[in-house]
Order: sequence, then C-alpha cells, then structure tokens
Amino acid sequence: MRRPFPAPAALACLLLVLATAPDVLRAELAVVDDAGRTVRLARPARRIVSLAPHVTELLFAAGAGPYVVAVSEHSDYPPPARSLPRIGGGAGLDLERILAL
Repeated sequence: MRRPFPAPAALACLLLVLATAPDVLRAELAVVDDAGRTVRLARPARRIVSLAPHVTELLFAAGAGPYVVAVSEHSDYPPPARSLPRIGGGAGLDLERILAL
C-alpha cells in the first residue's frame, strides 16, 4: 500500500524551491548541444525562438509566452502565437531573420 506524501514535507519542498528561485533566475546557464559543444548564457534567456509548433505550445503553457519573439511557420496555438513573426519551418529556417531578432 502506498502512503501519501505528507503535507508538511510537501510544504517544506515548496518553501525550499521558492527560497532559491531568485538565485536561479540570476545564475549562469550552461548546456551541451547535440554537437557536444558547451553553450553558456550569463543569465536565463529573455528572447526565445520556437522552432516547432509543439514547442510553442509548451512554452506558452509553461508561462514563457512573453519571452517568445518568433515561431515556426505552423505555430498557430495558442492564439497569441499567431501574431508573432514566422522564421520558417520543416523545409528550412530563415537563419538571418532569427539572428536579427
């Protein structure tokens, strides 16, 4: 029989996350891309280009919609994505336009 997660433990976890959030928002970000290169950002991204419709939907669902500055050709949901600039799609991306953003 599974025991439910105790409410005090859940509250403690939530408080821990909230207490460290400001530091995370200012922290350097480093990721390794598919080619094995390390990409470093001094702070979290403030401009996001979505390269696929499902990514656009996920970004908006996660609350990052205000940071999305361009989307792929077929990104039509949620409705605010329809008014964003298009940067191409599966047939090819307009790299110059992406870099200009």
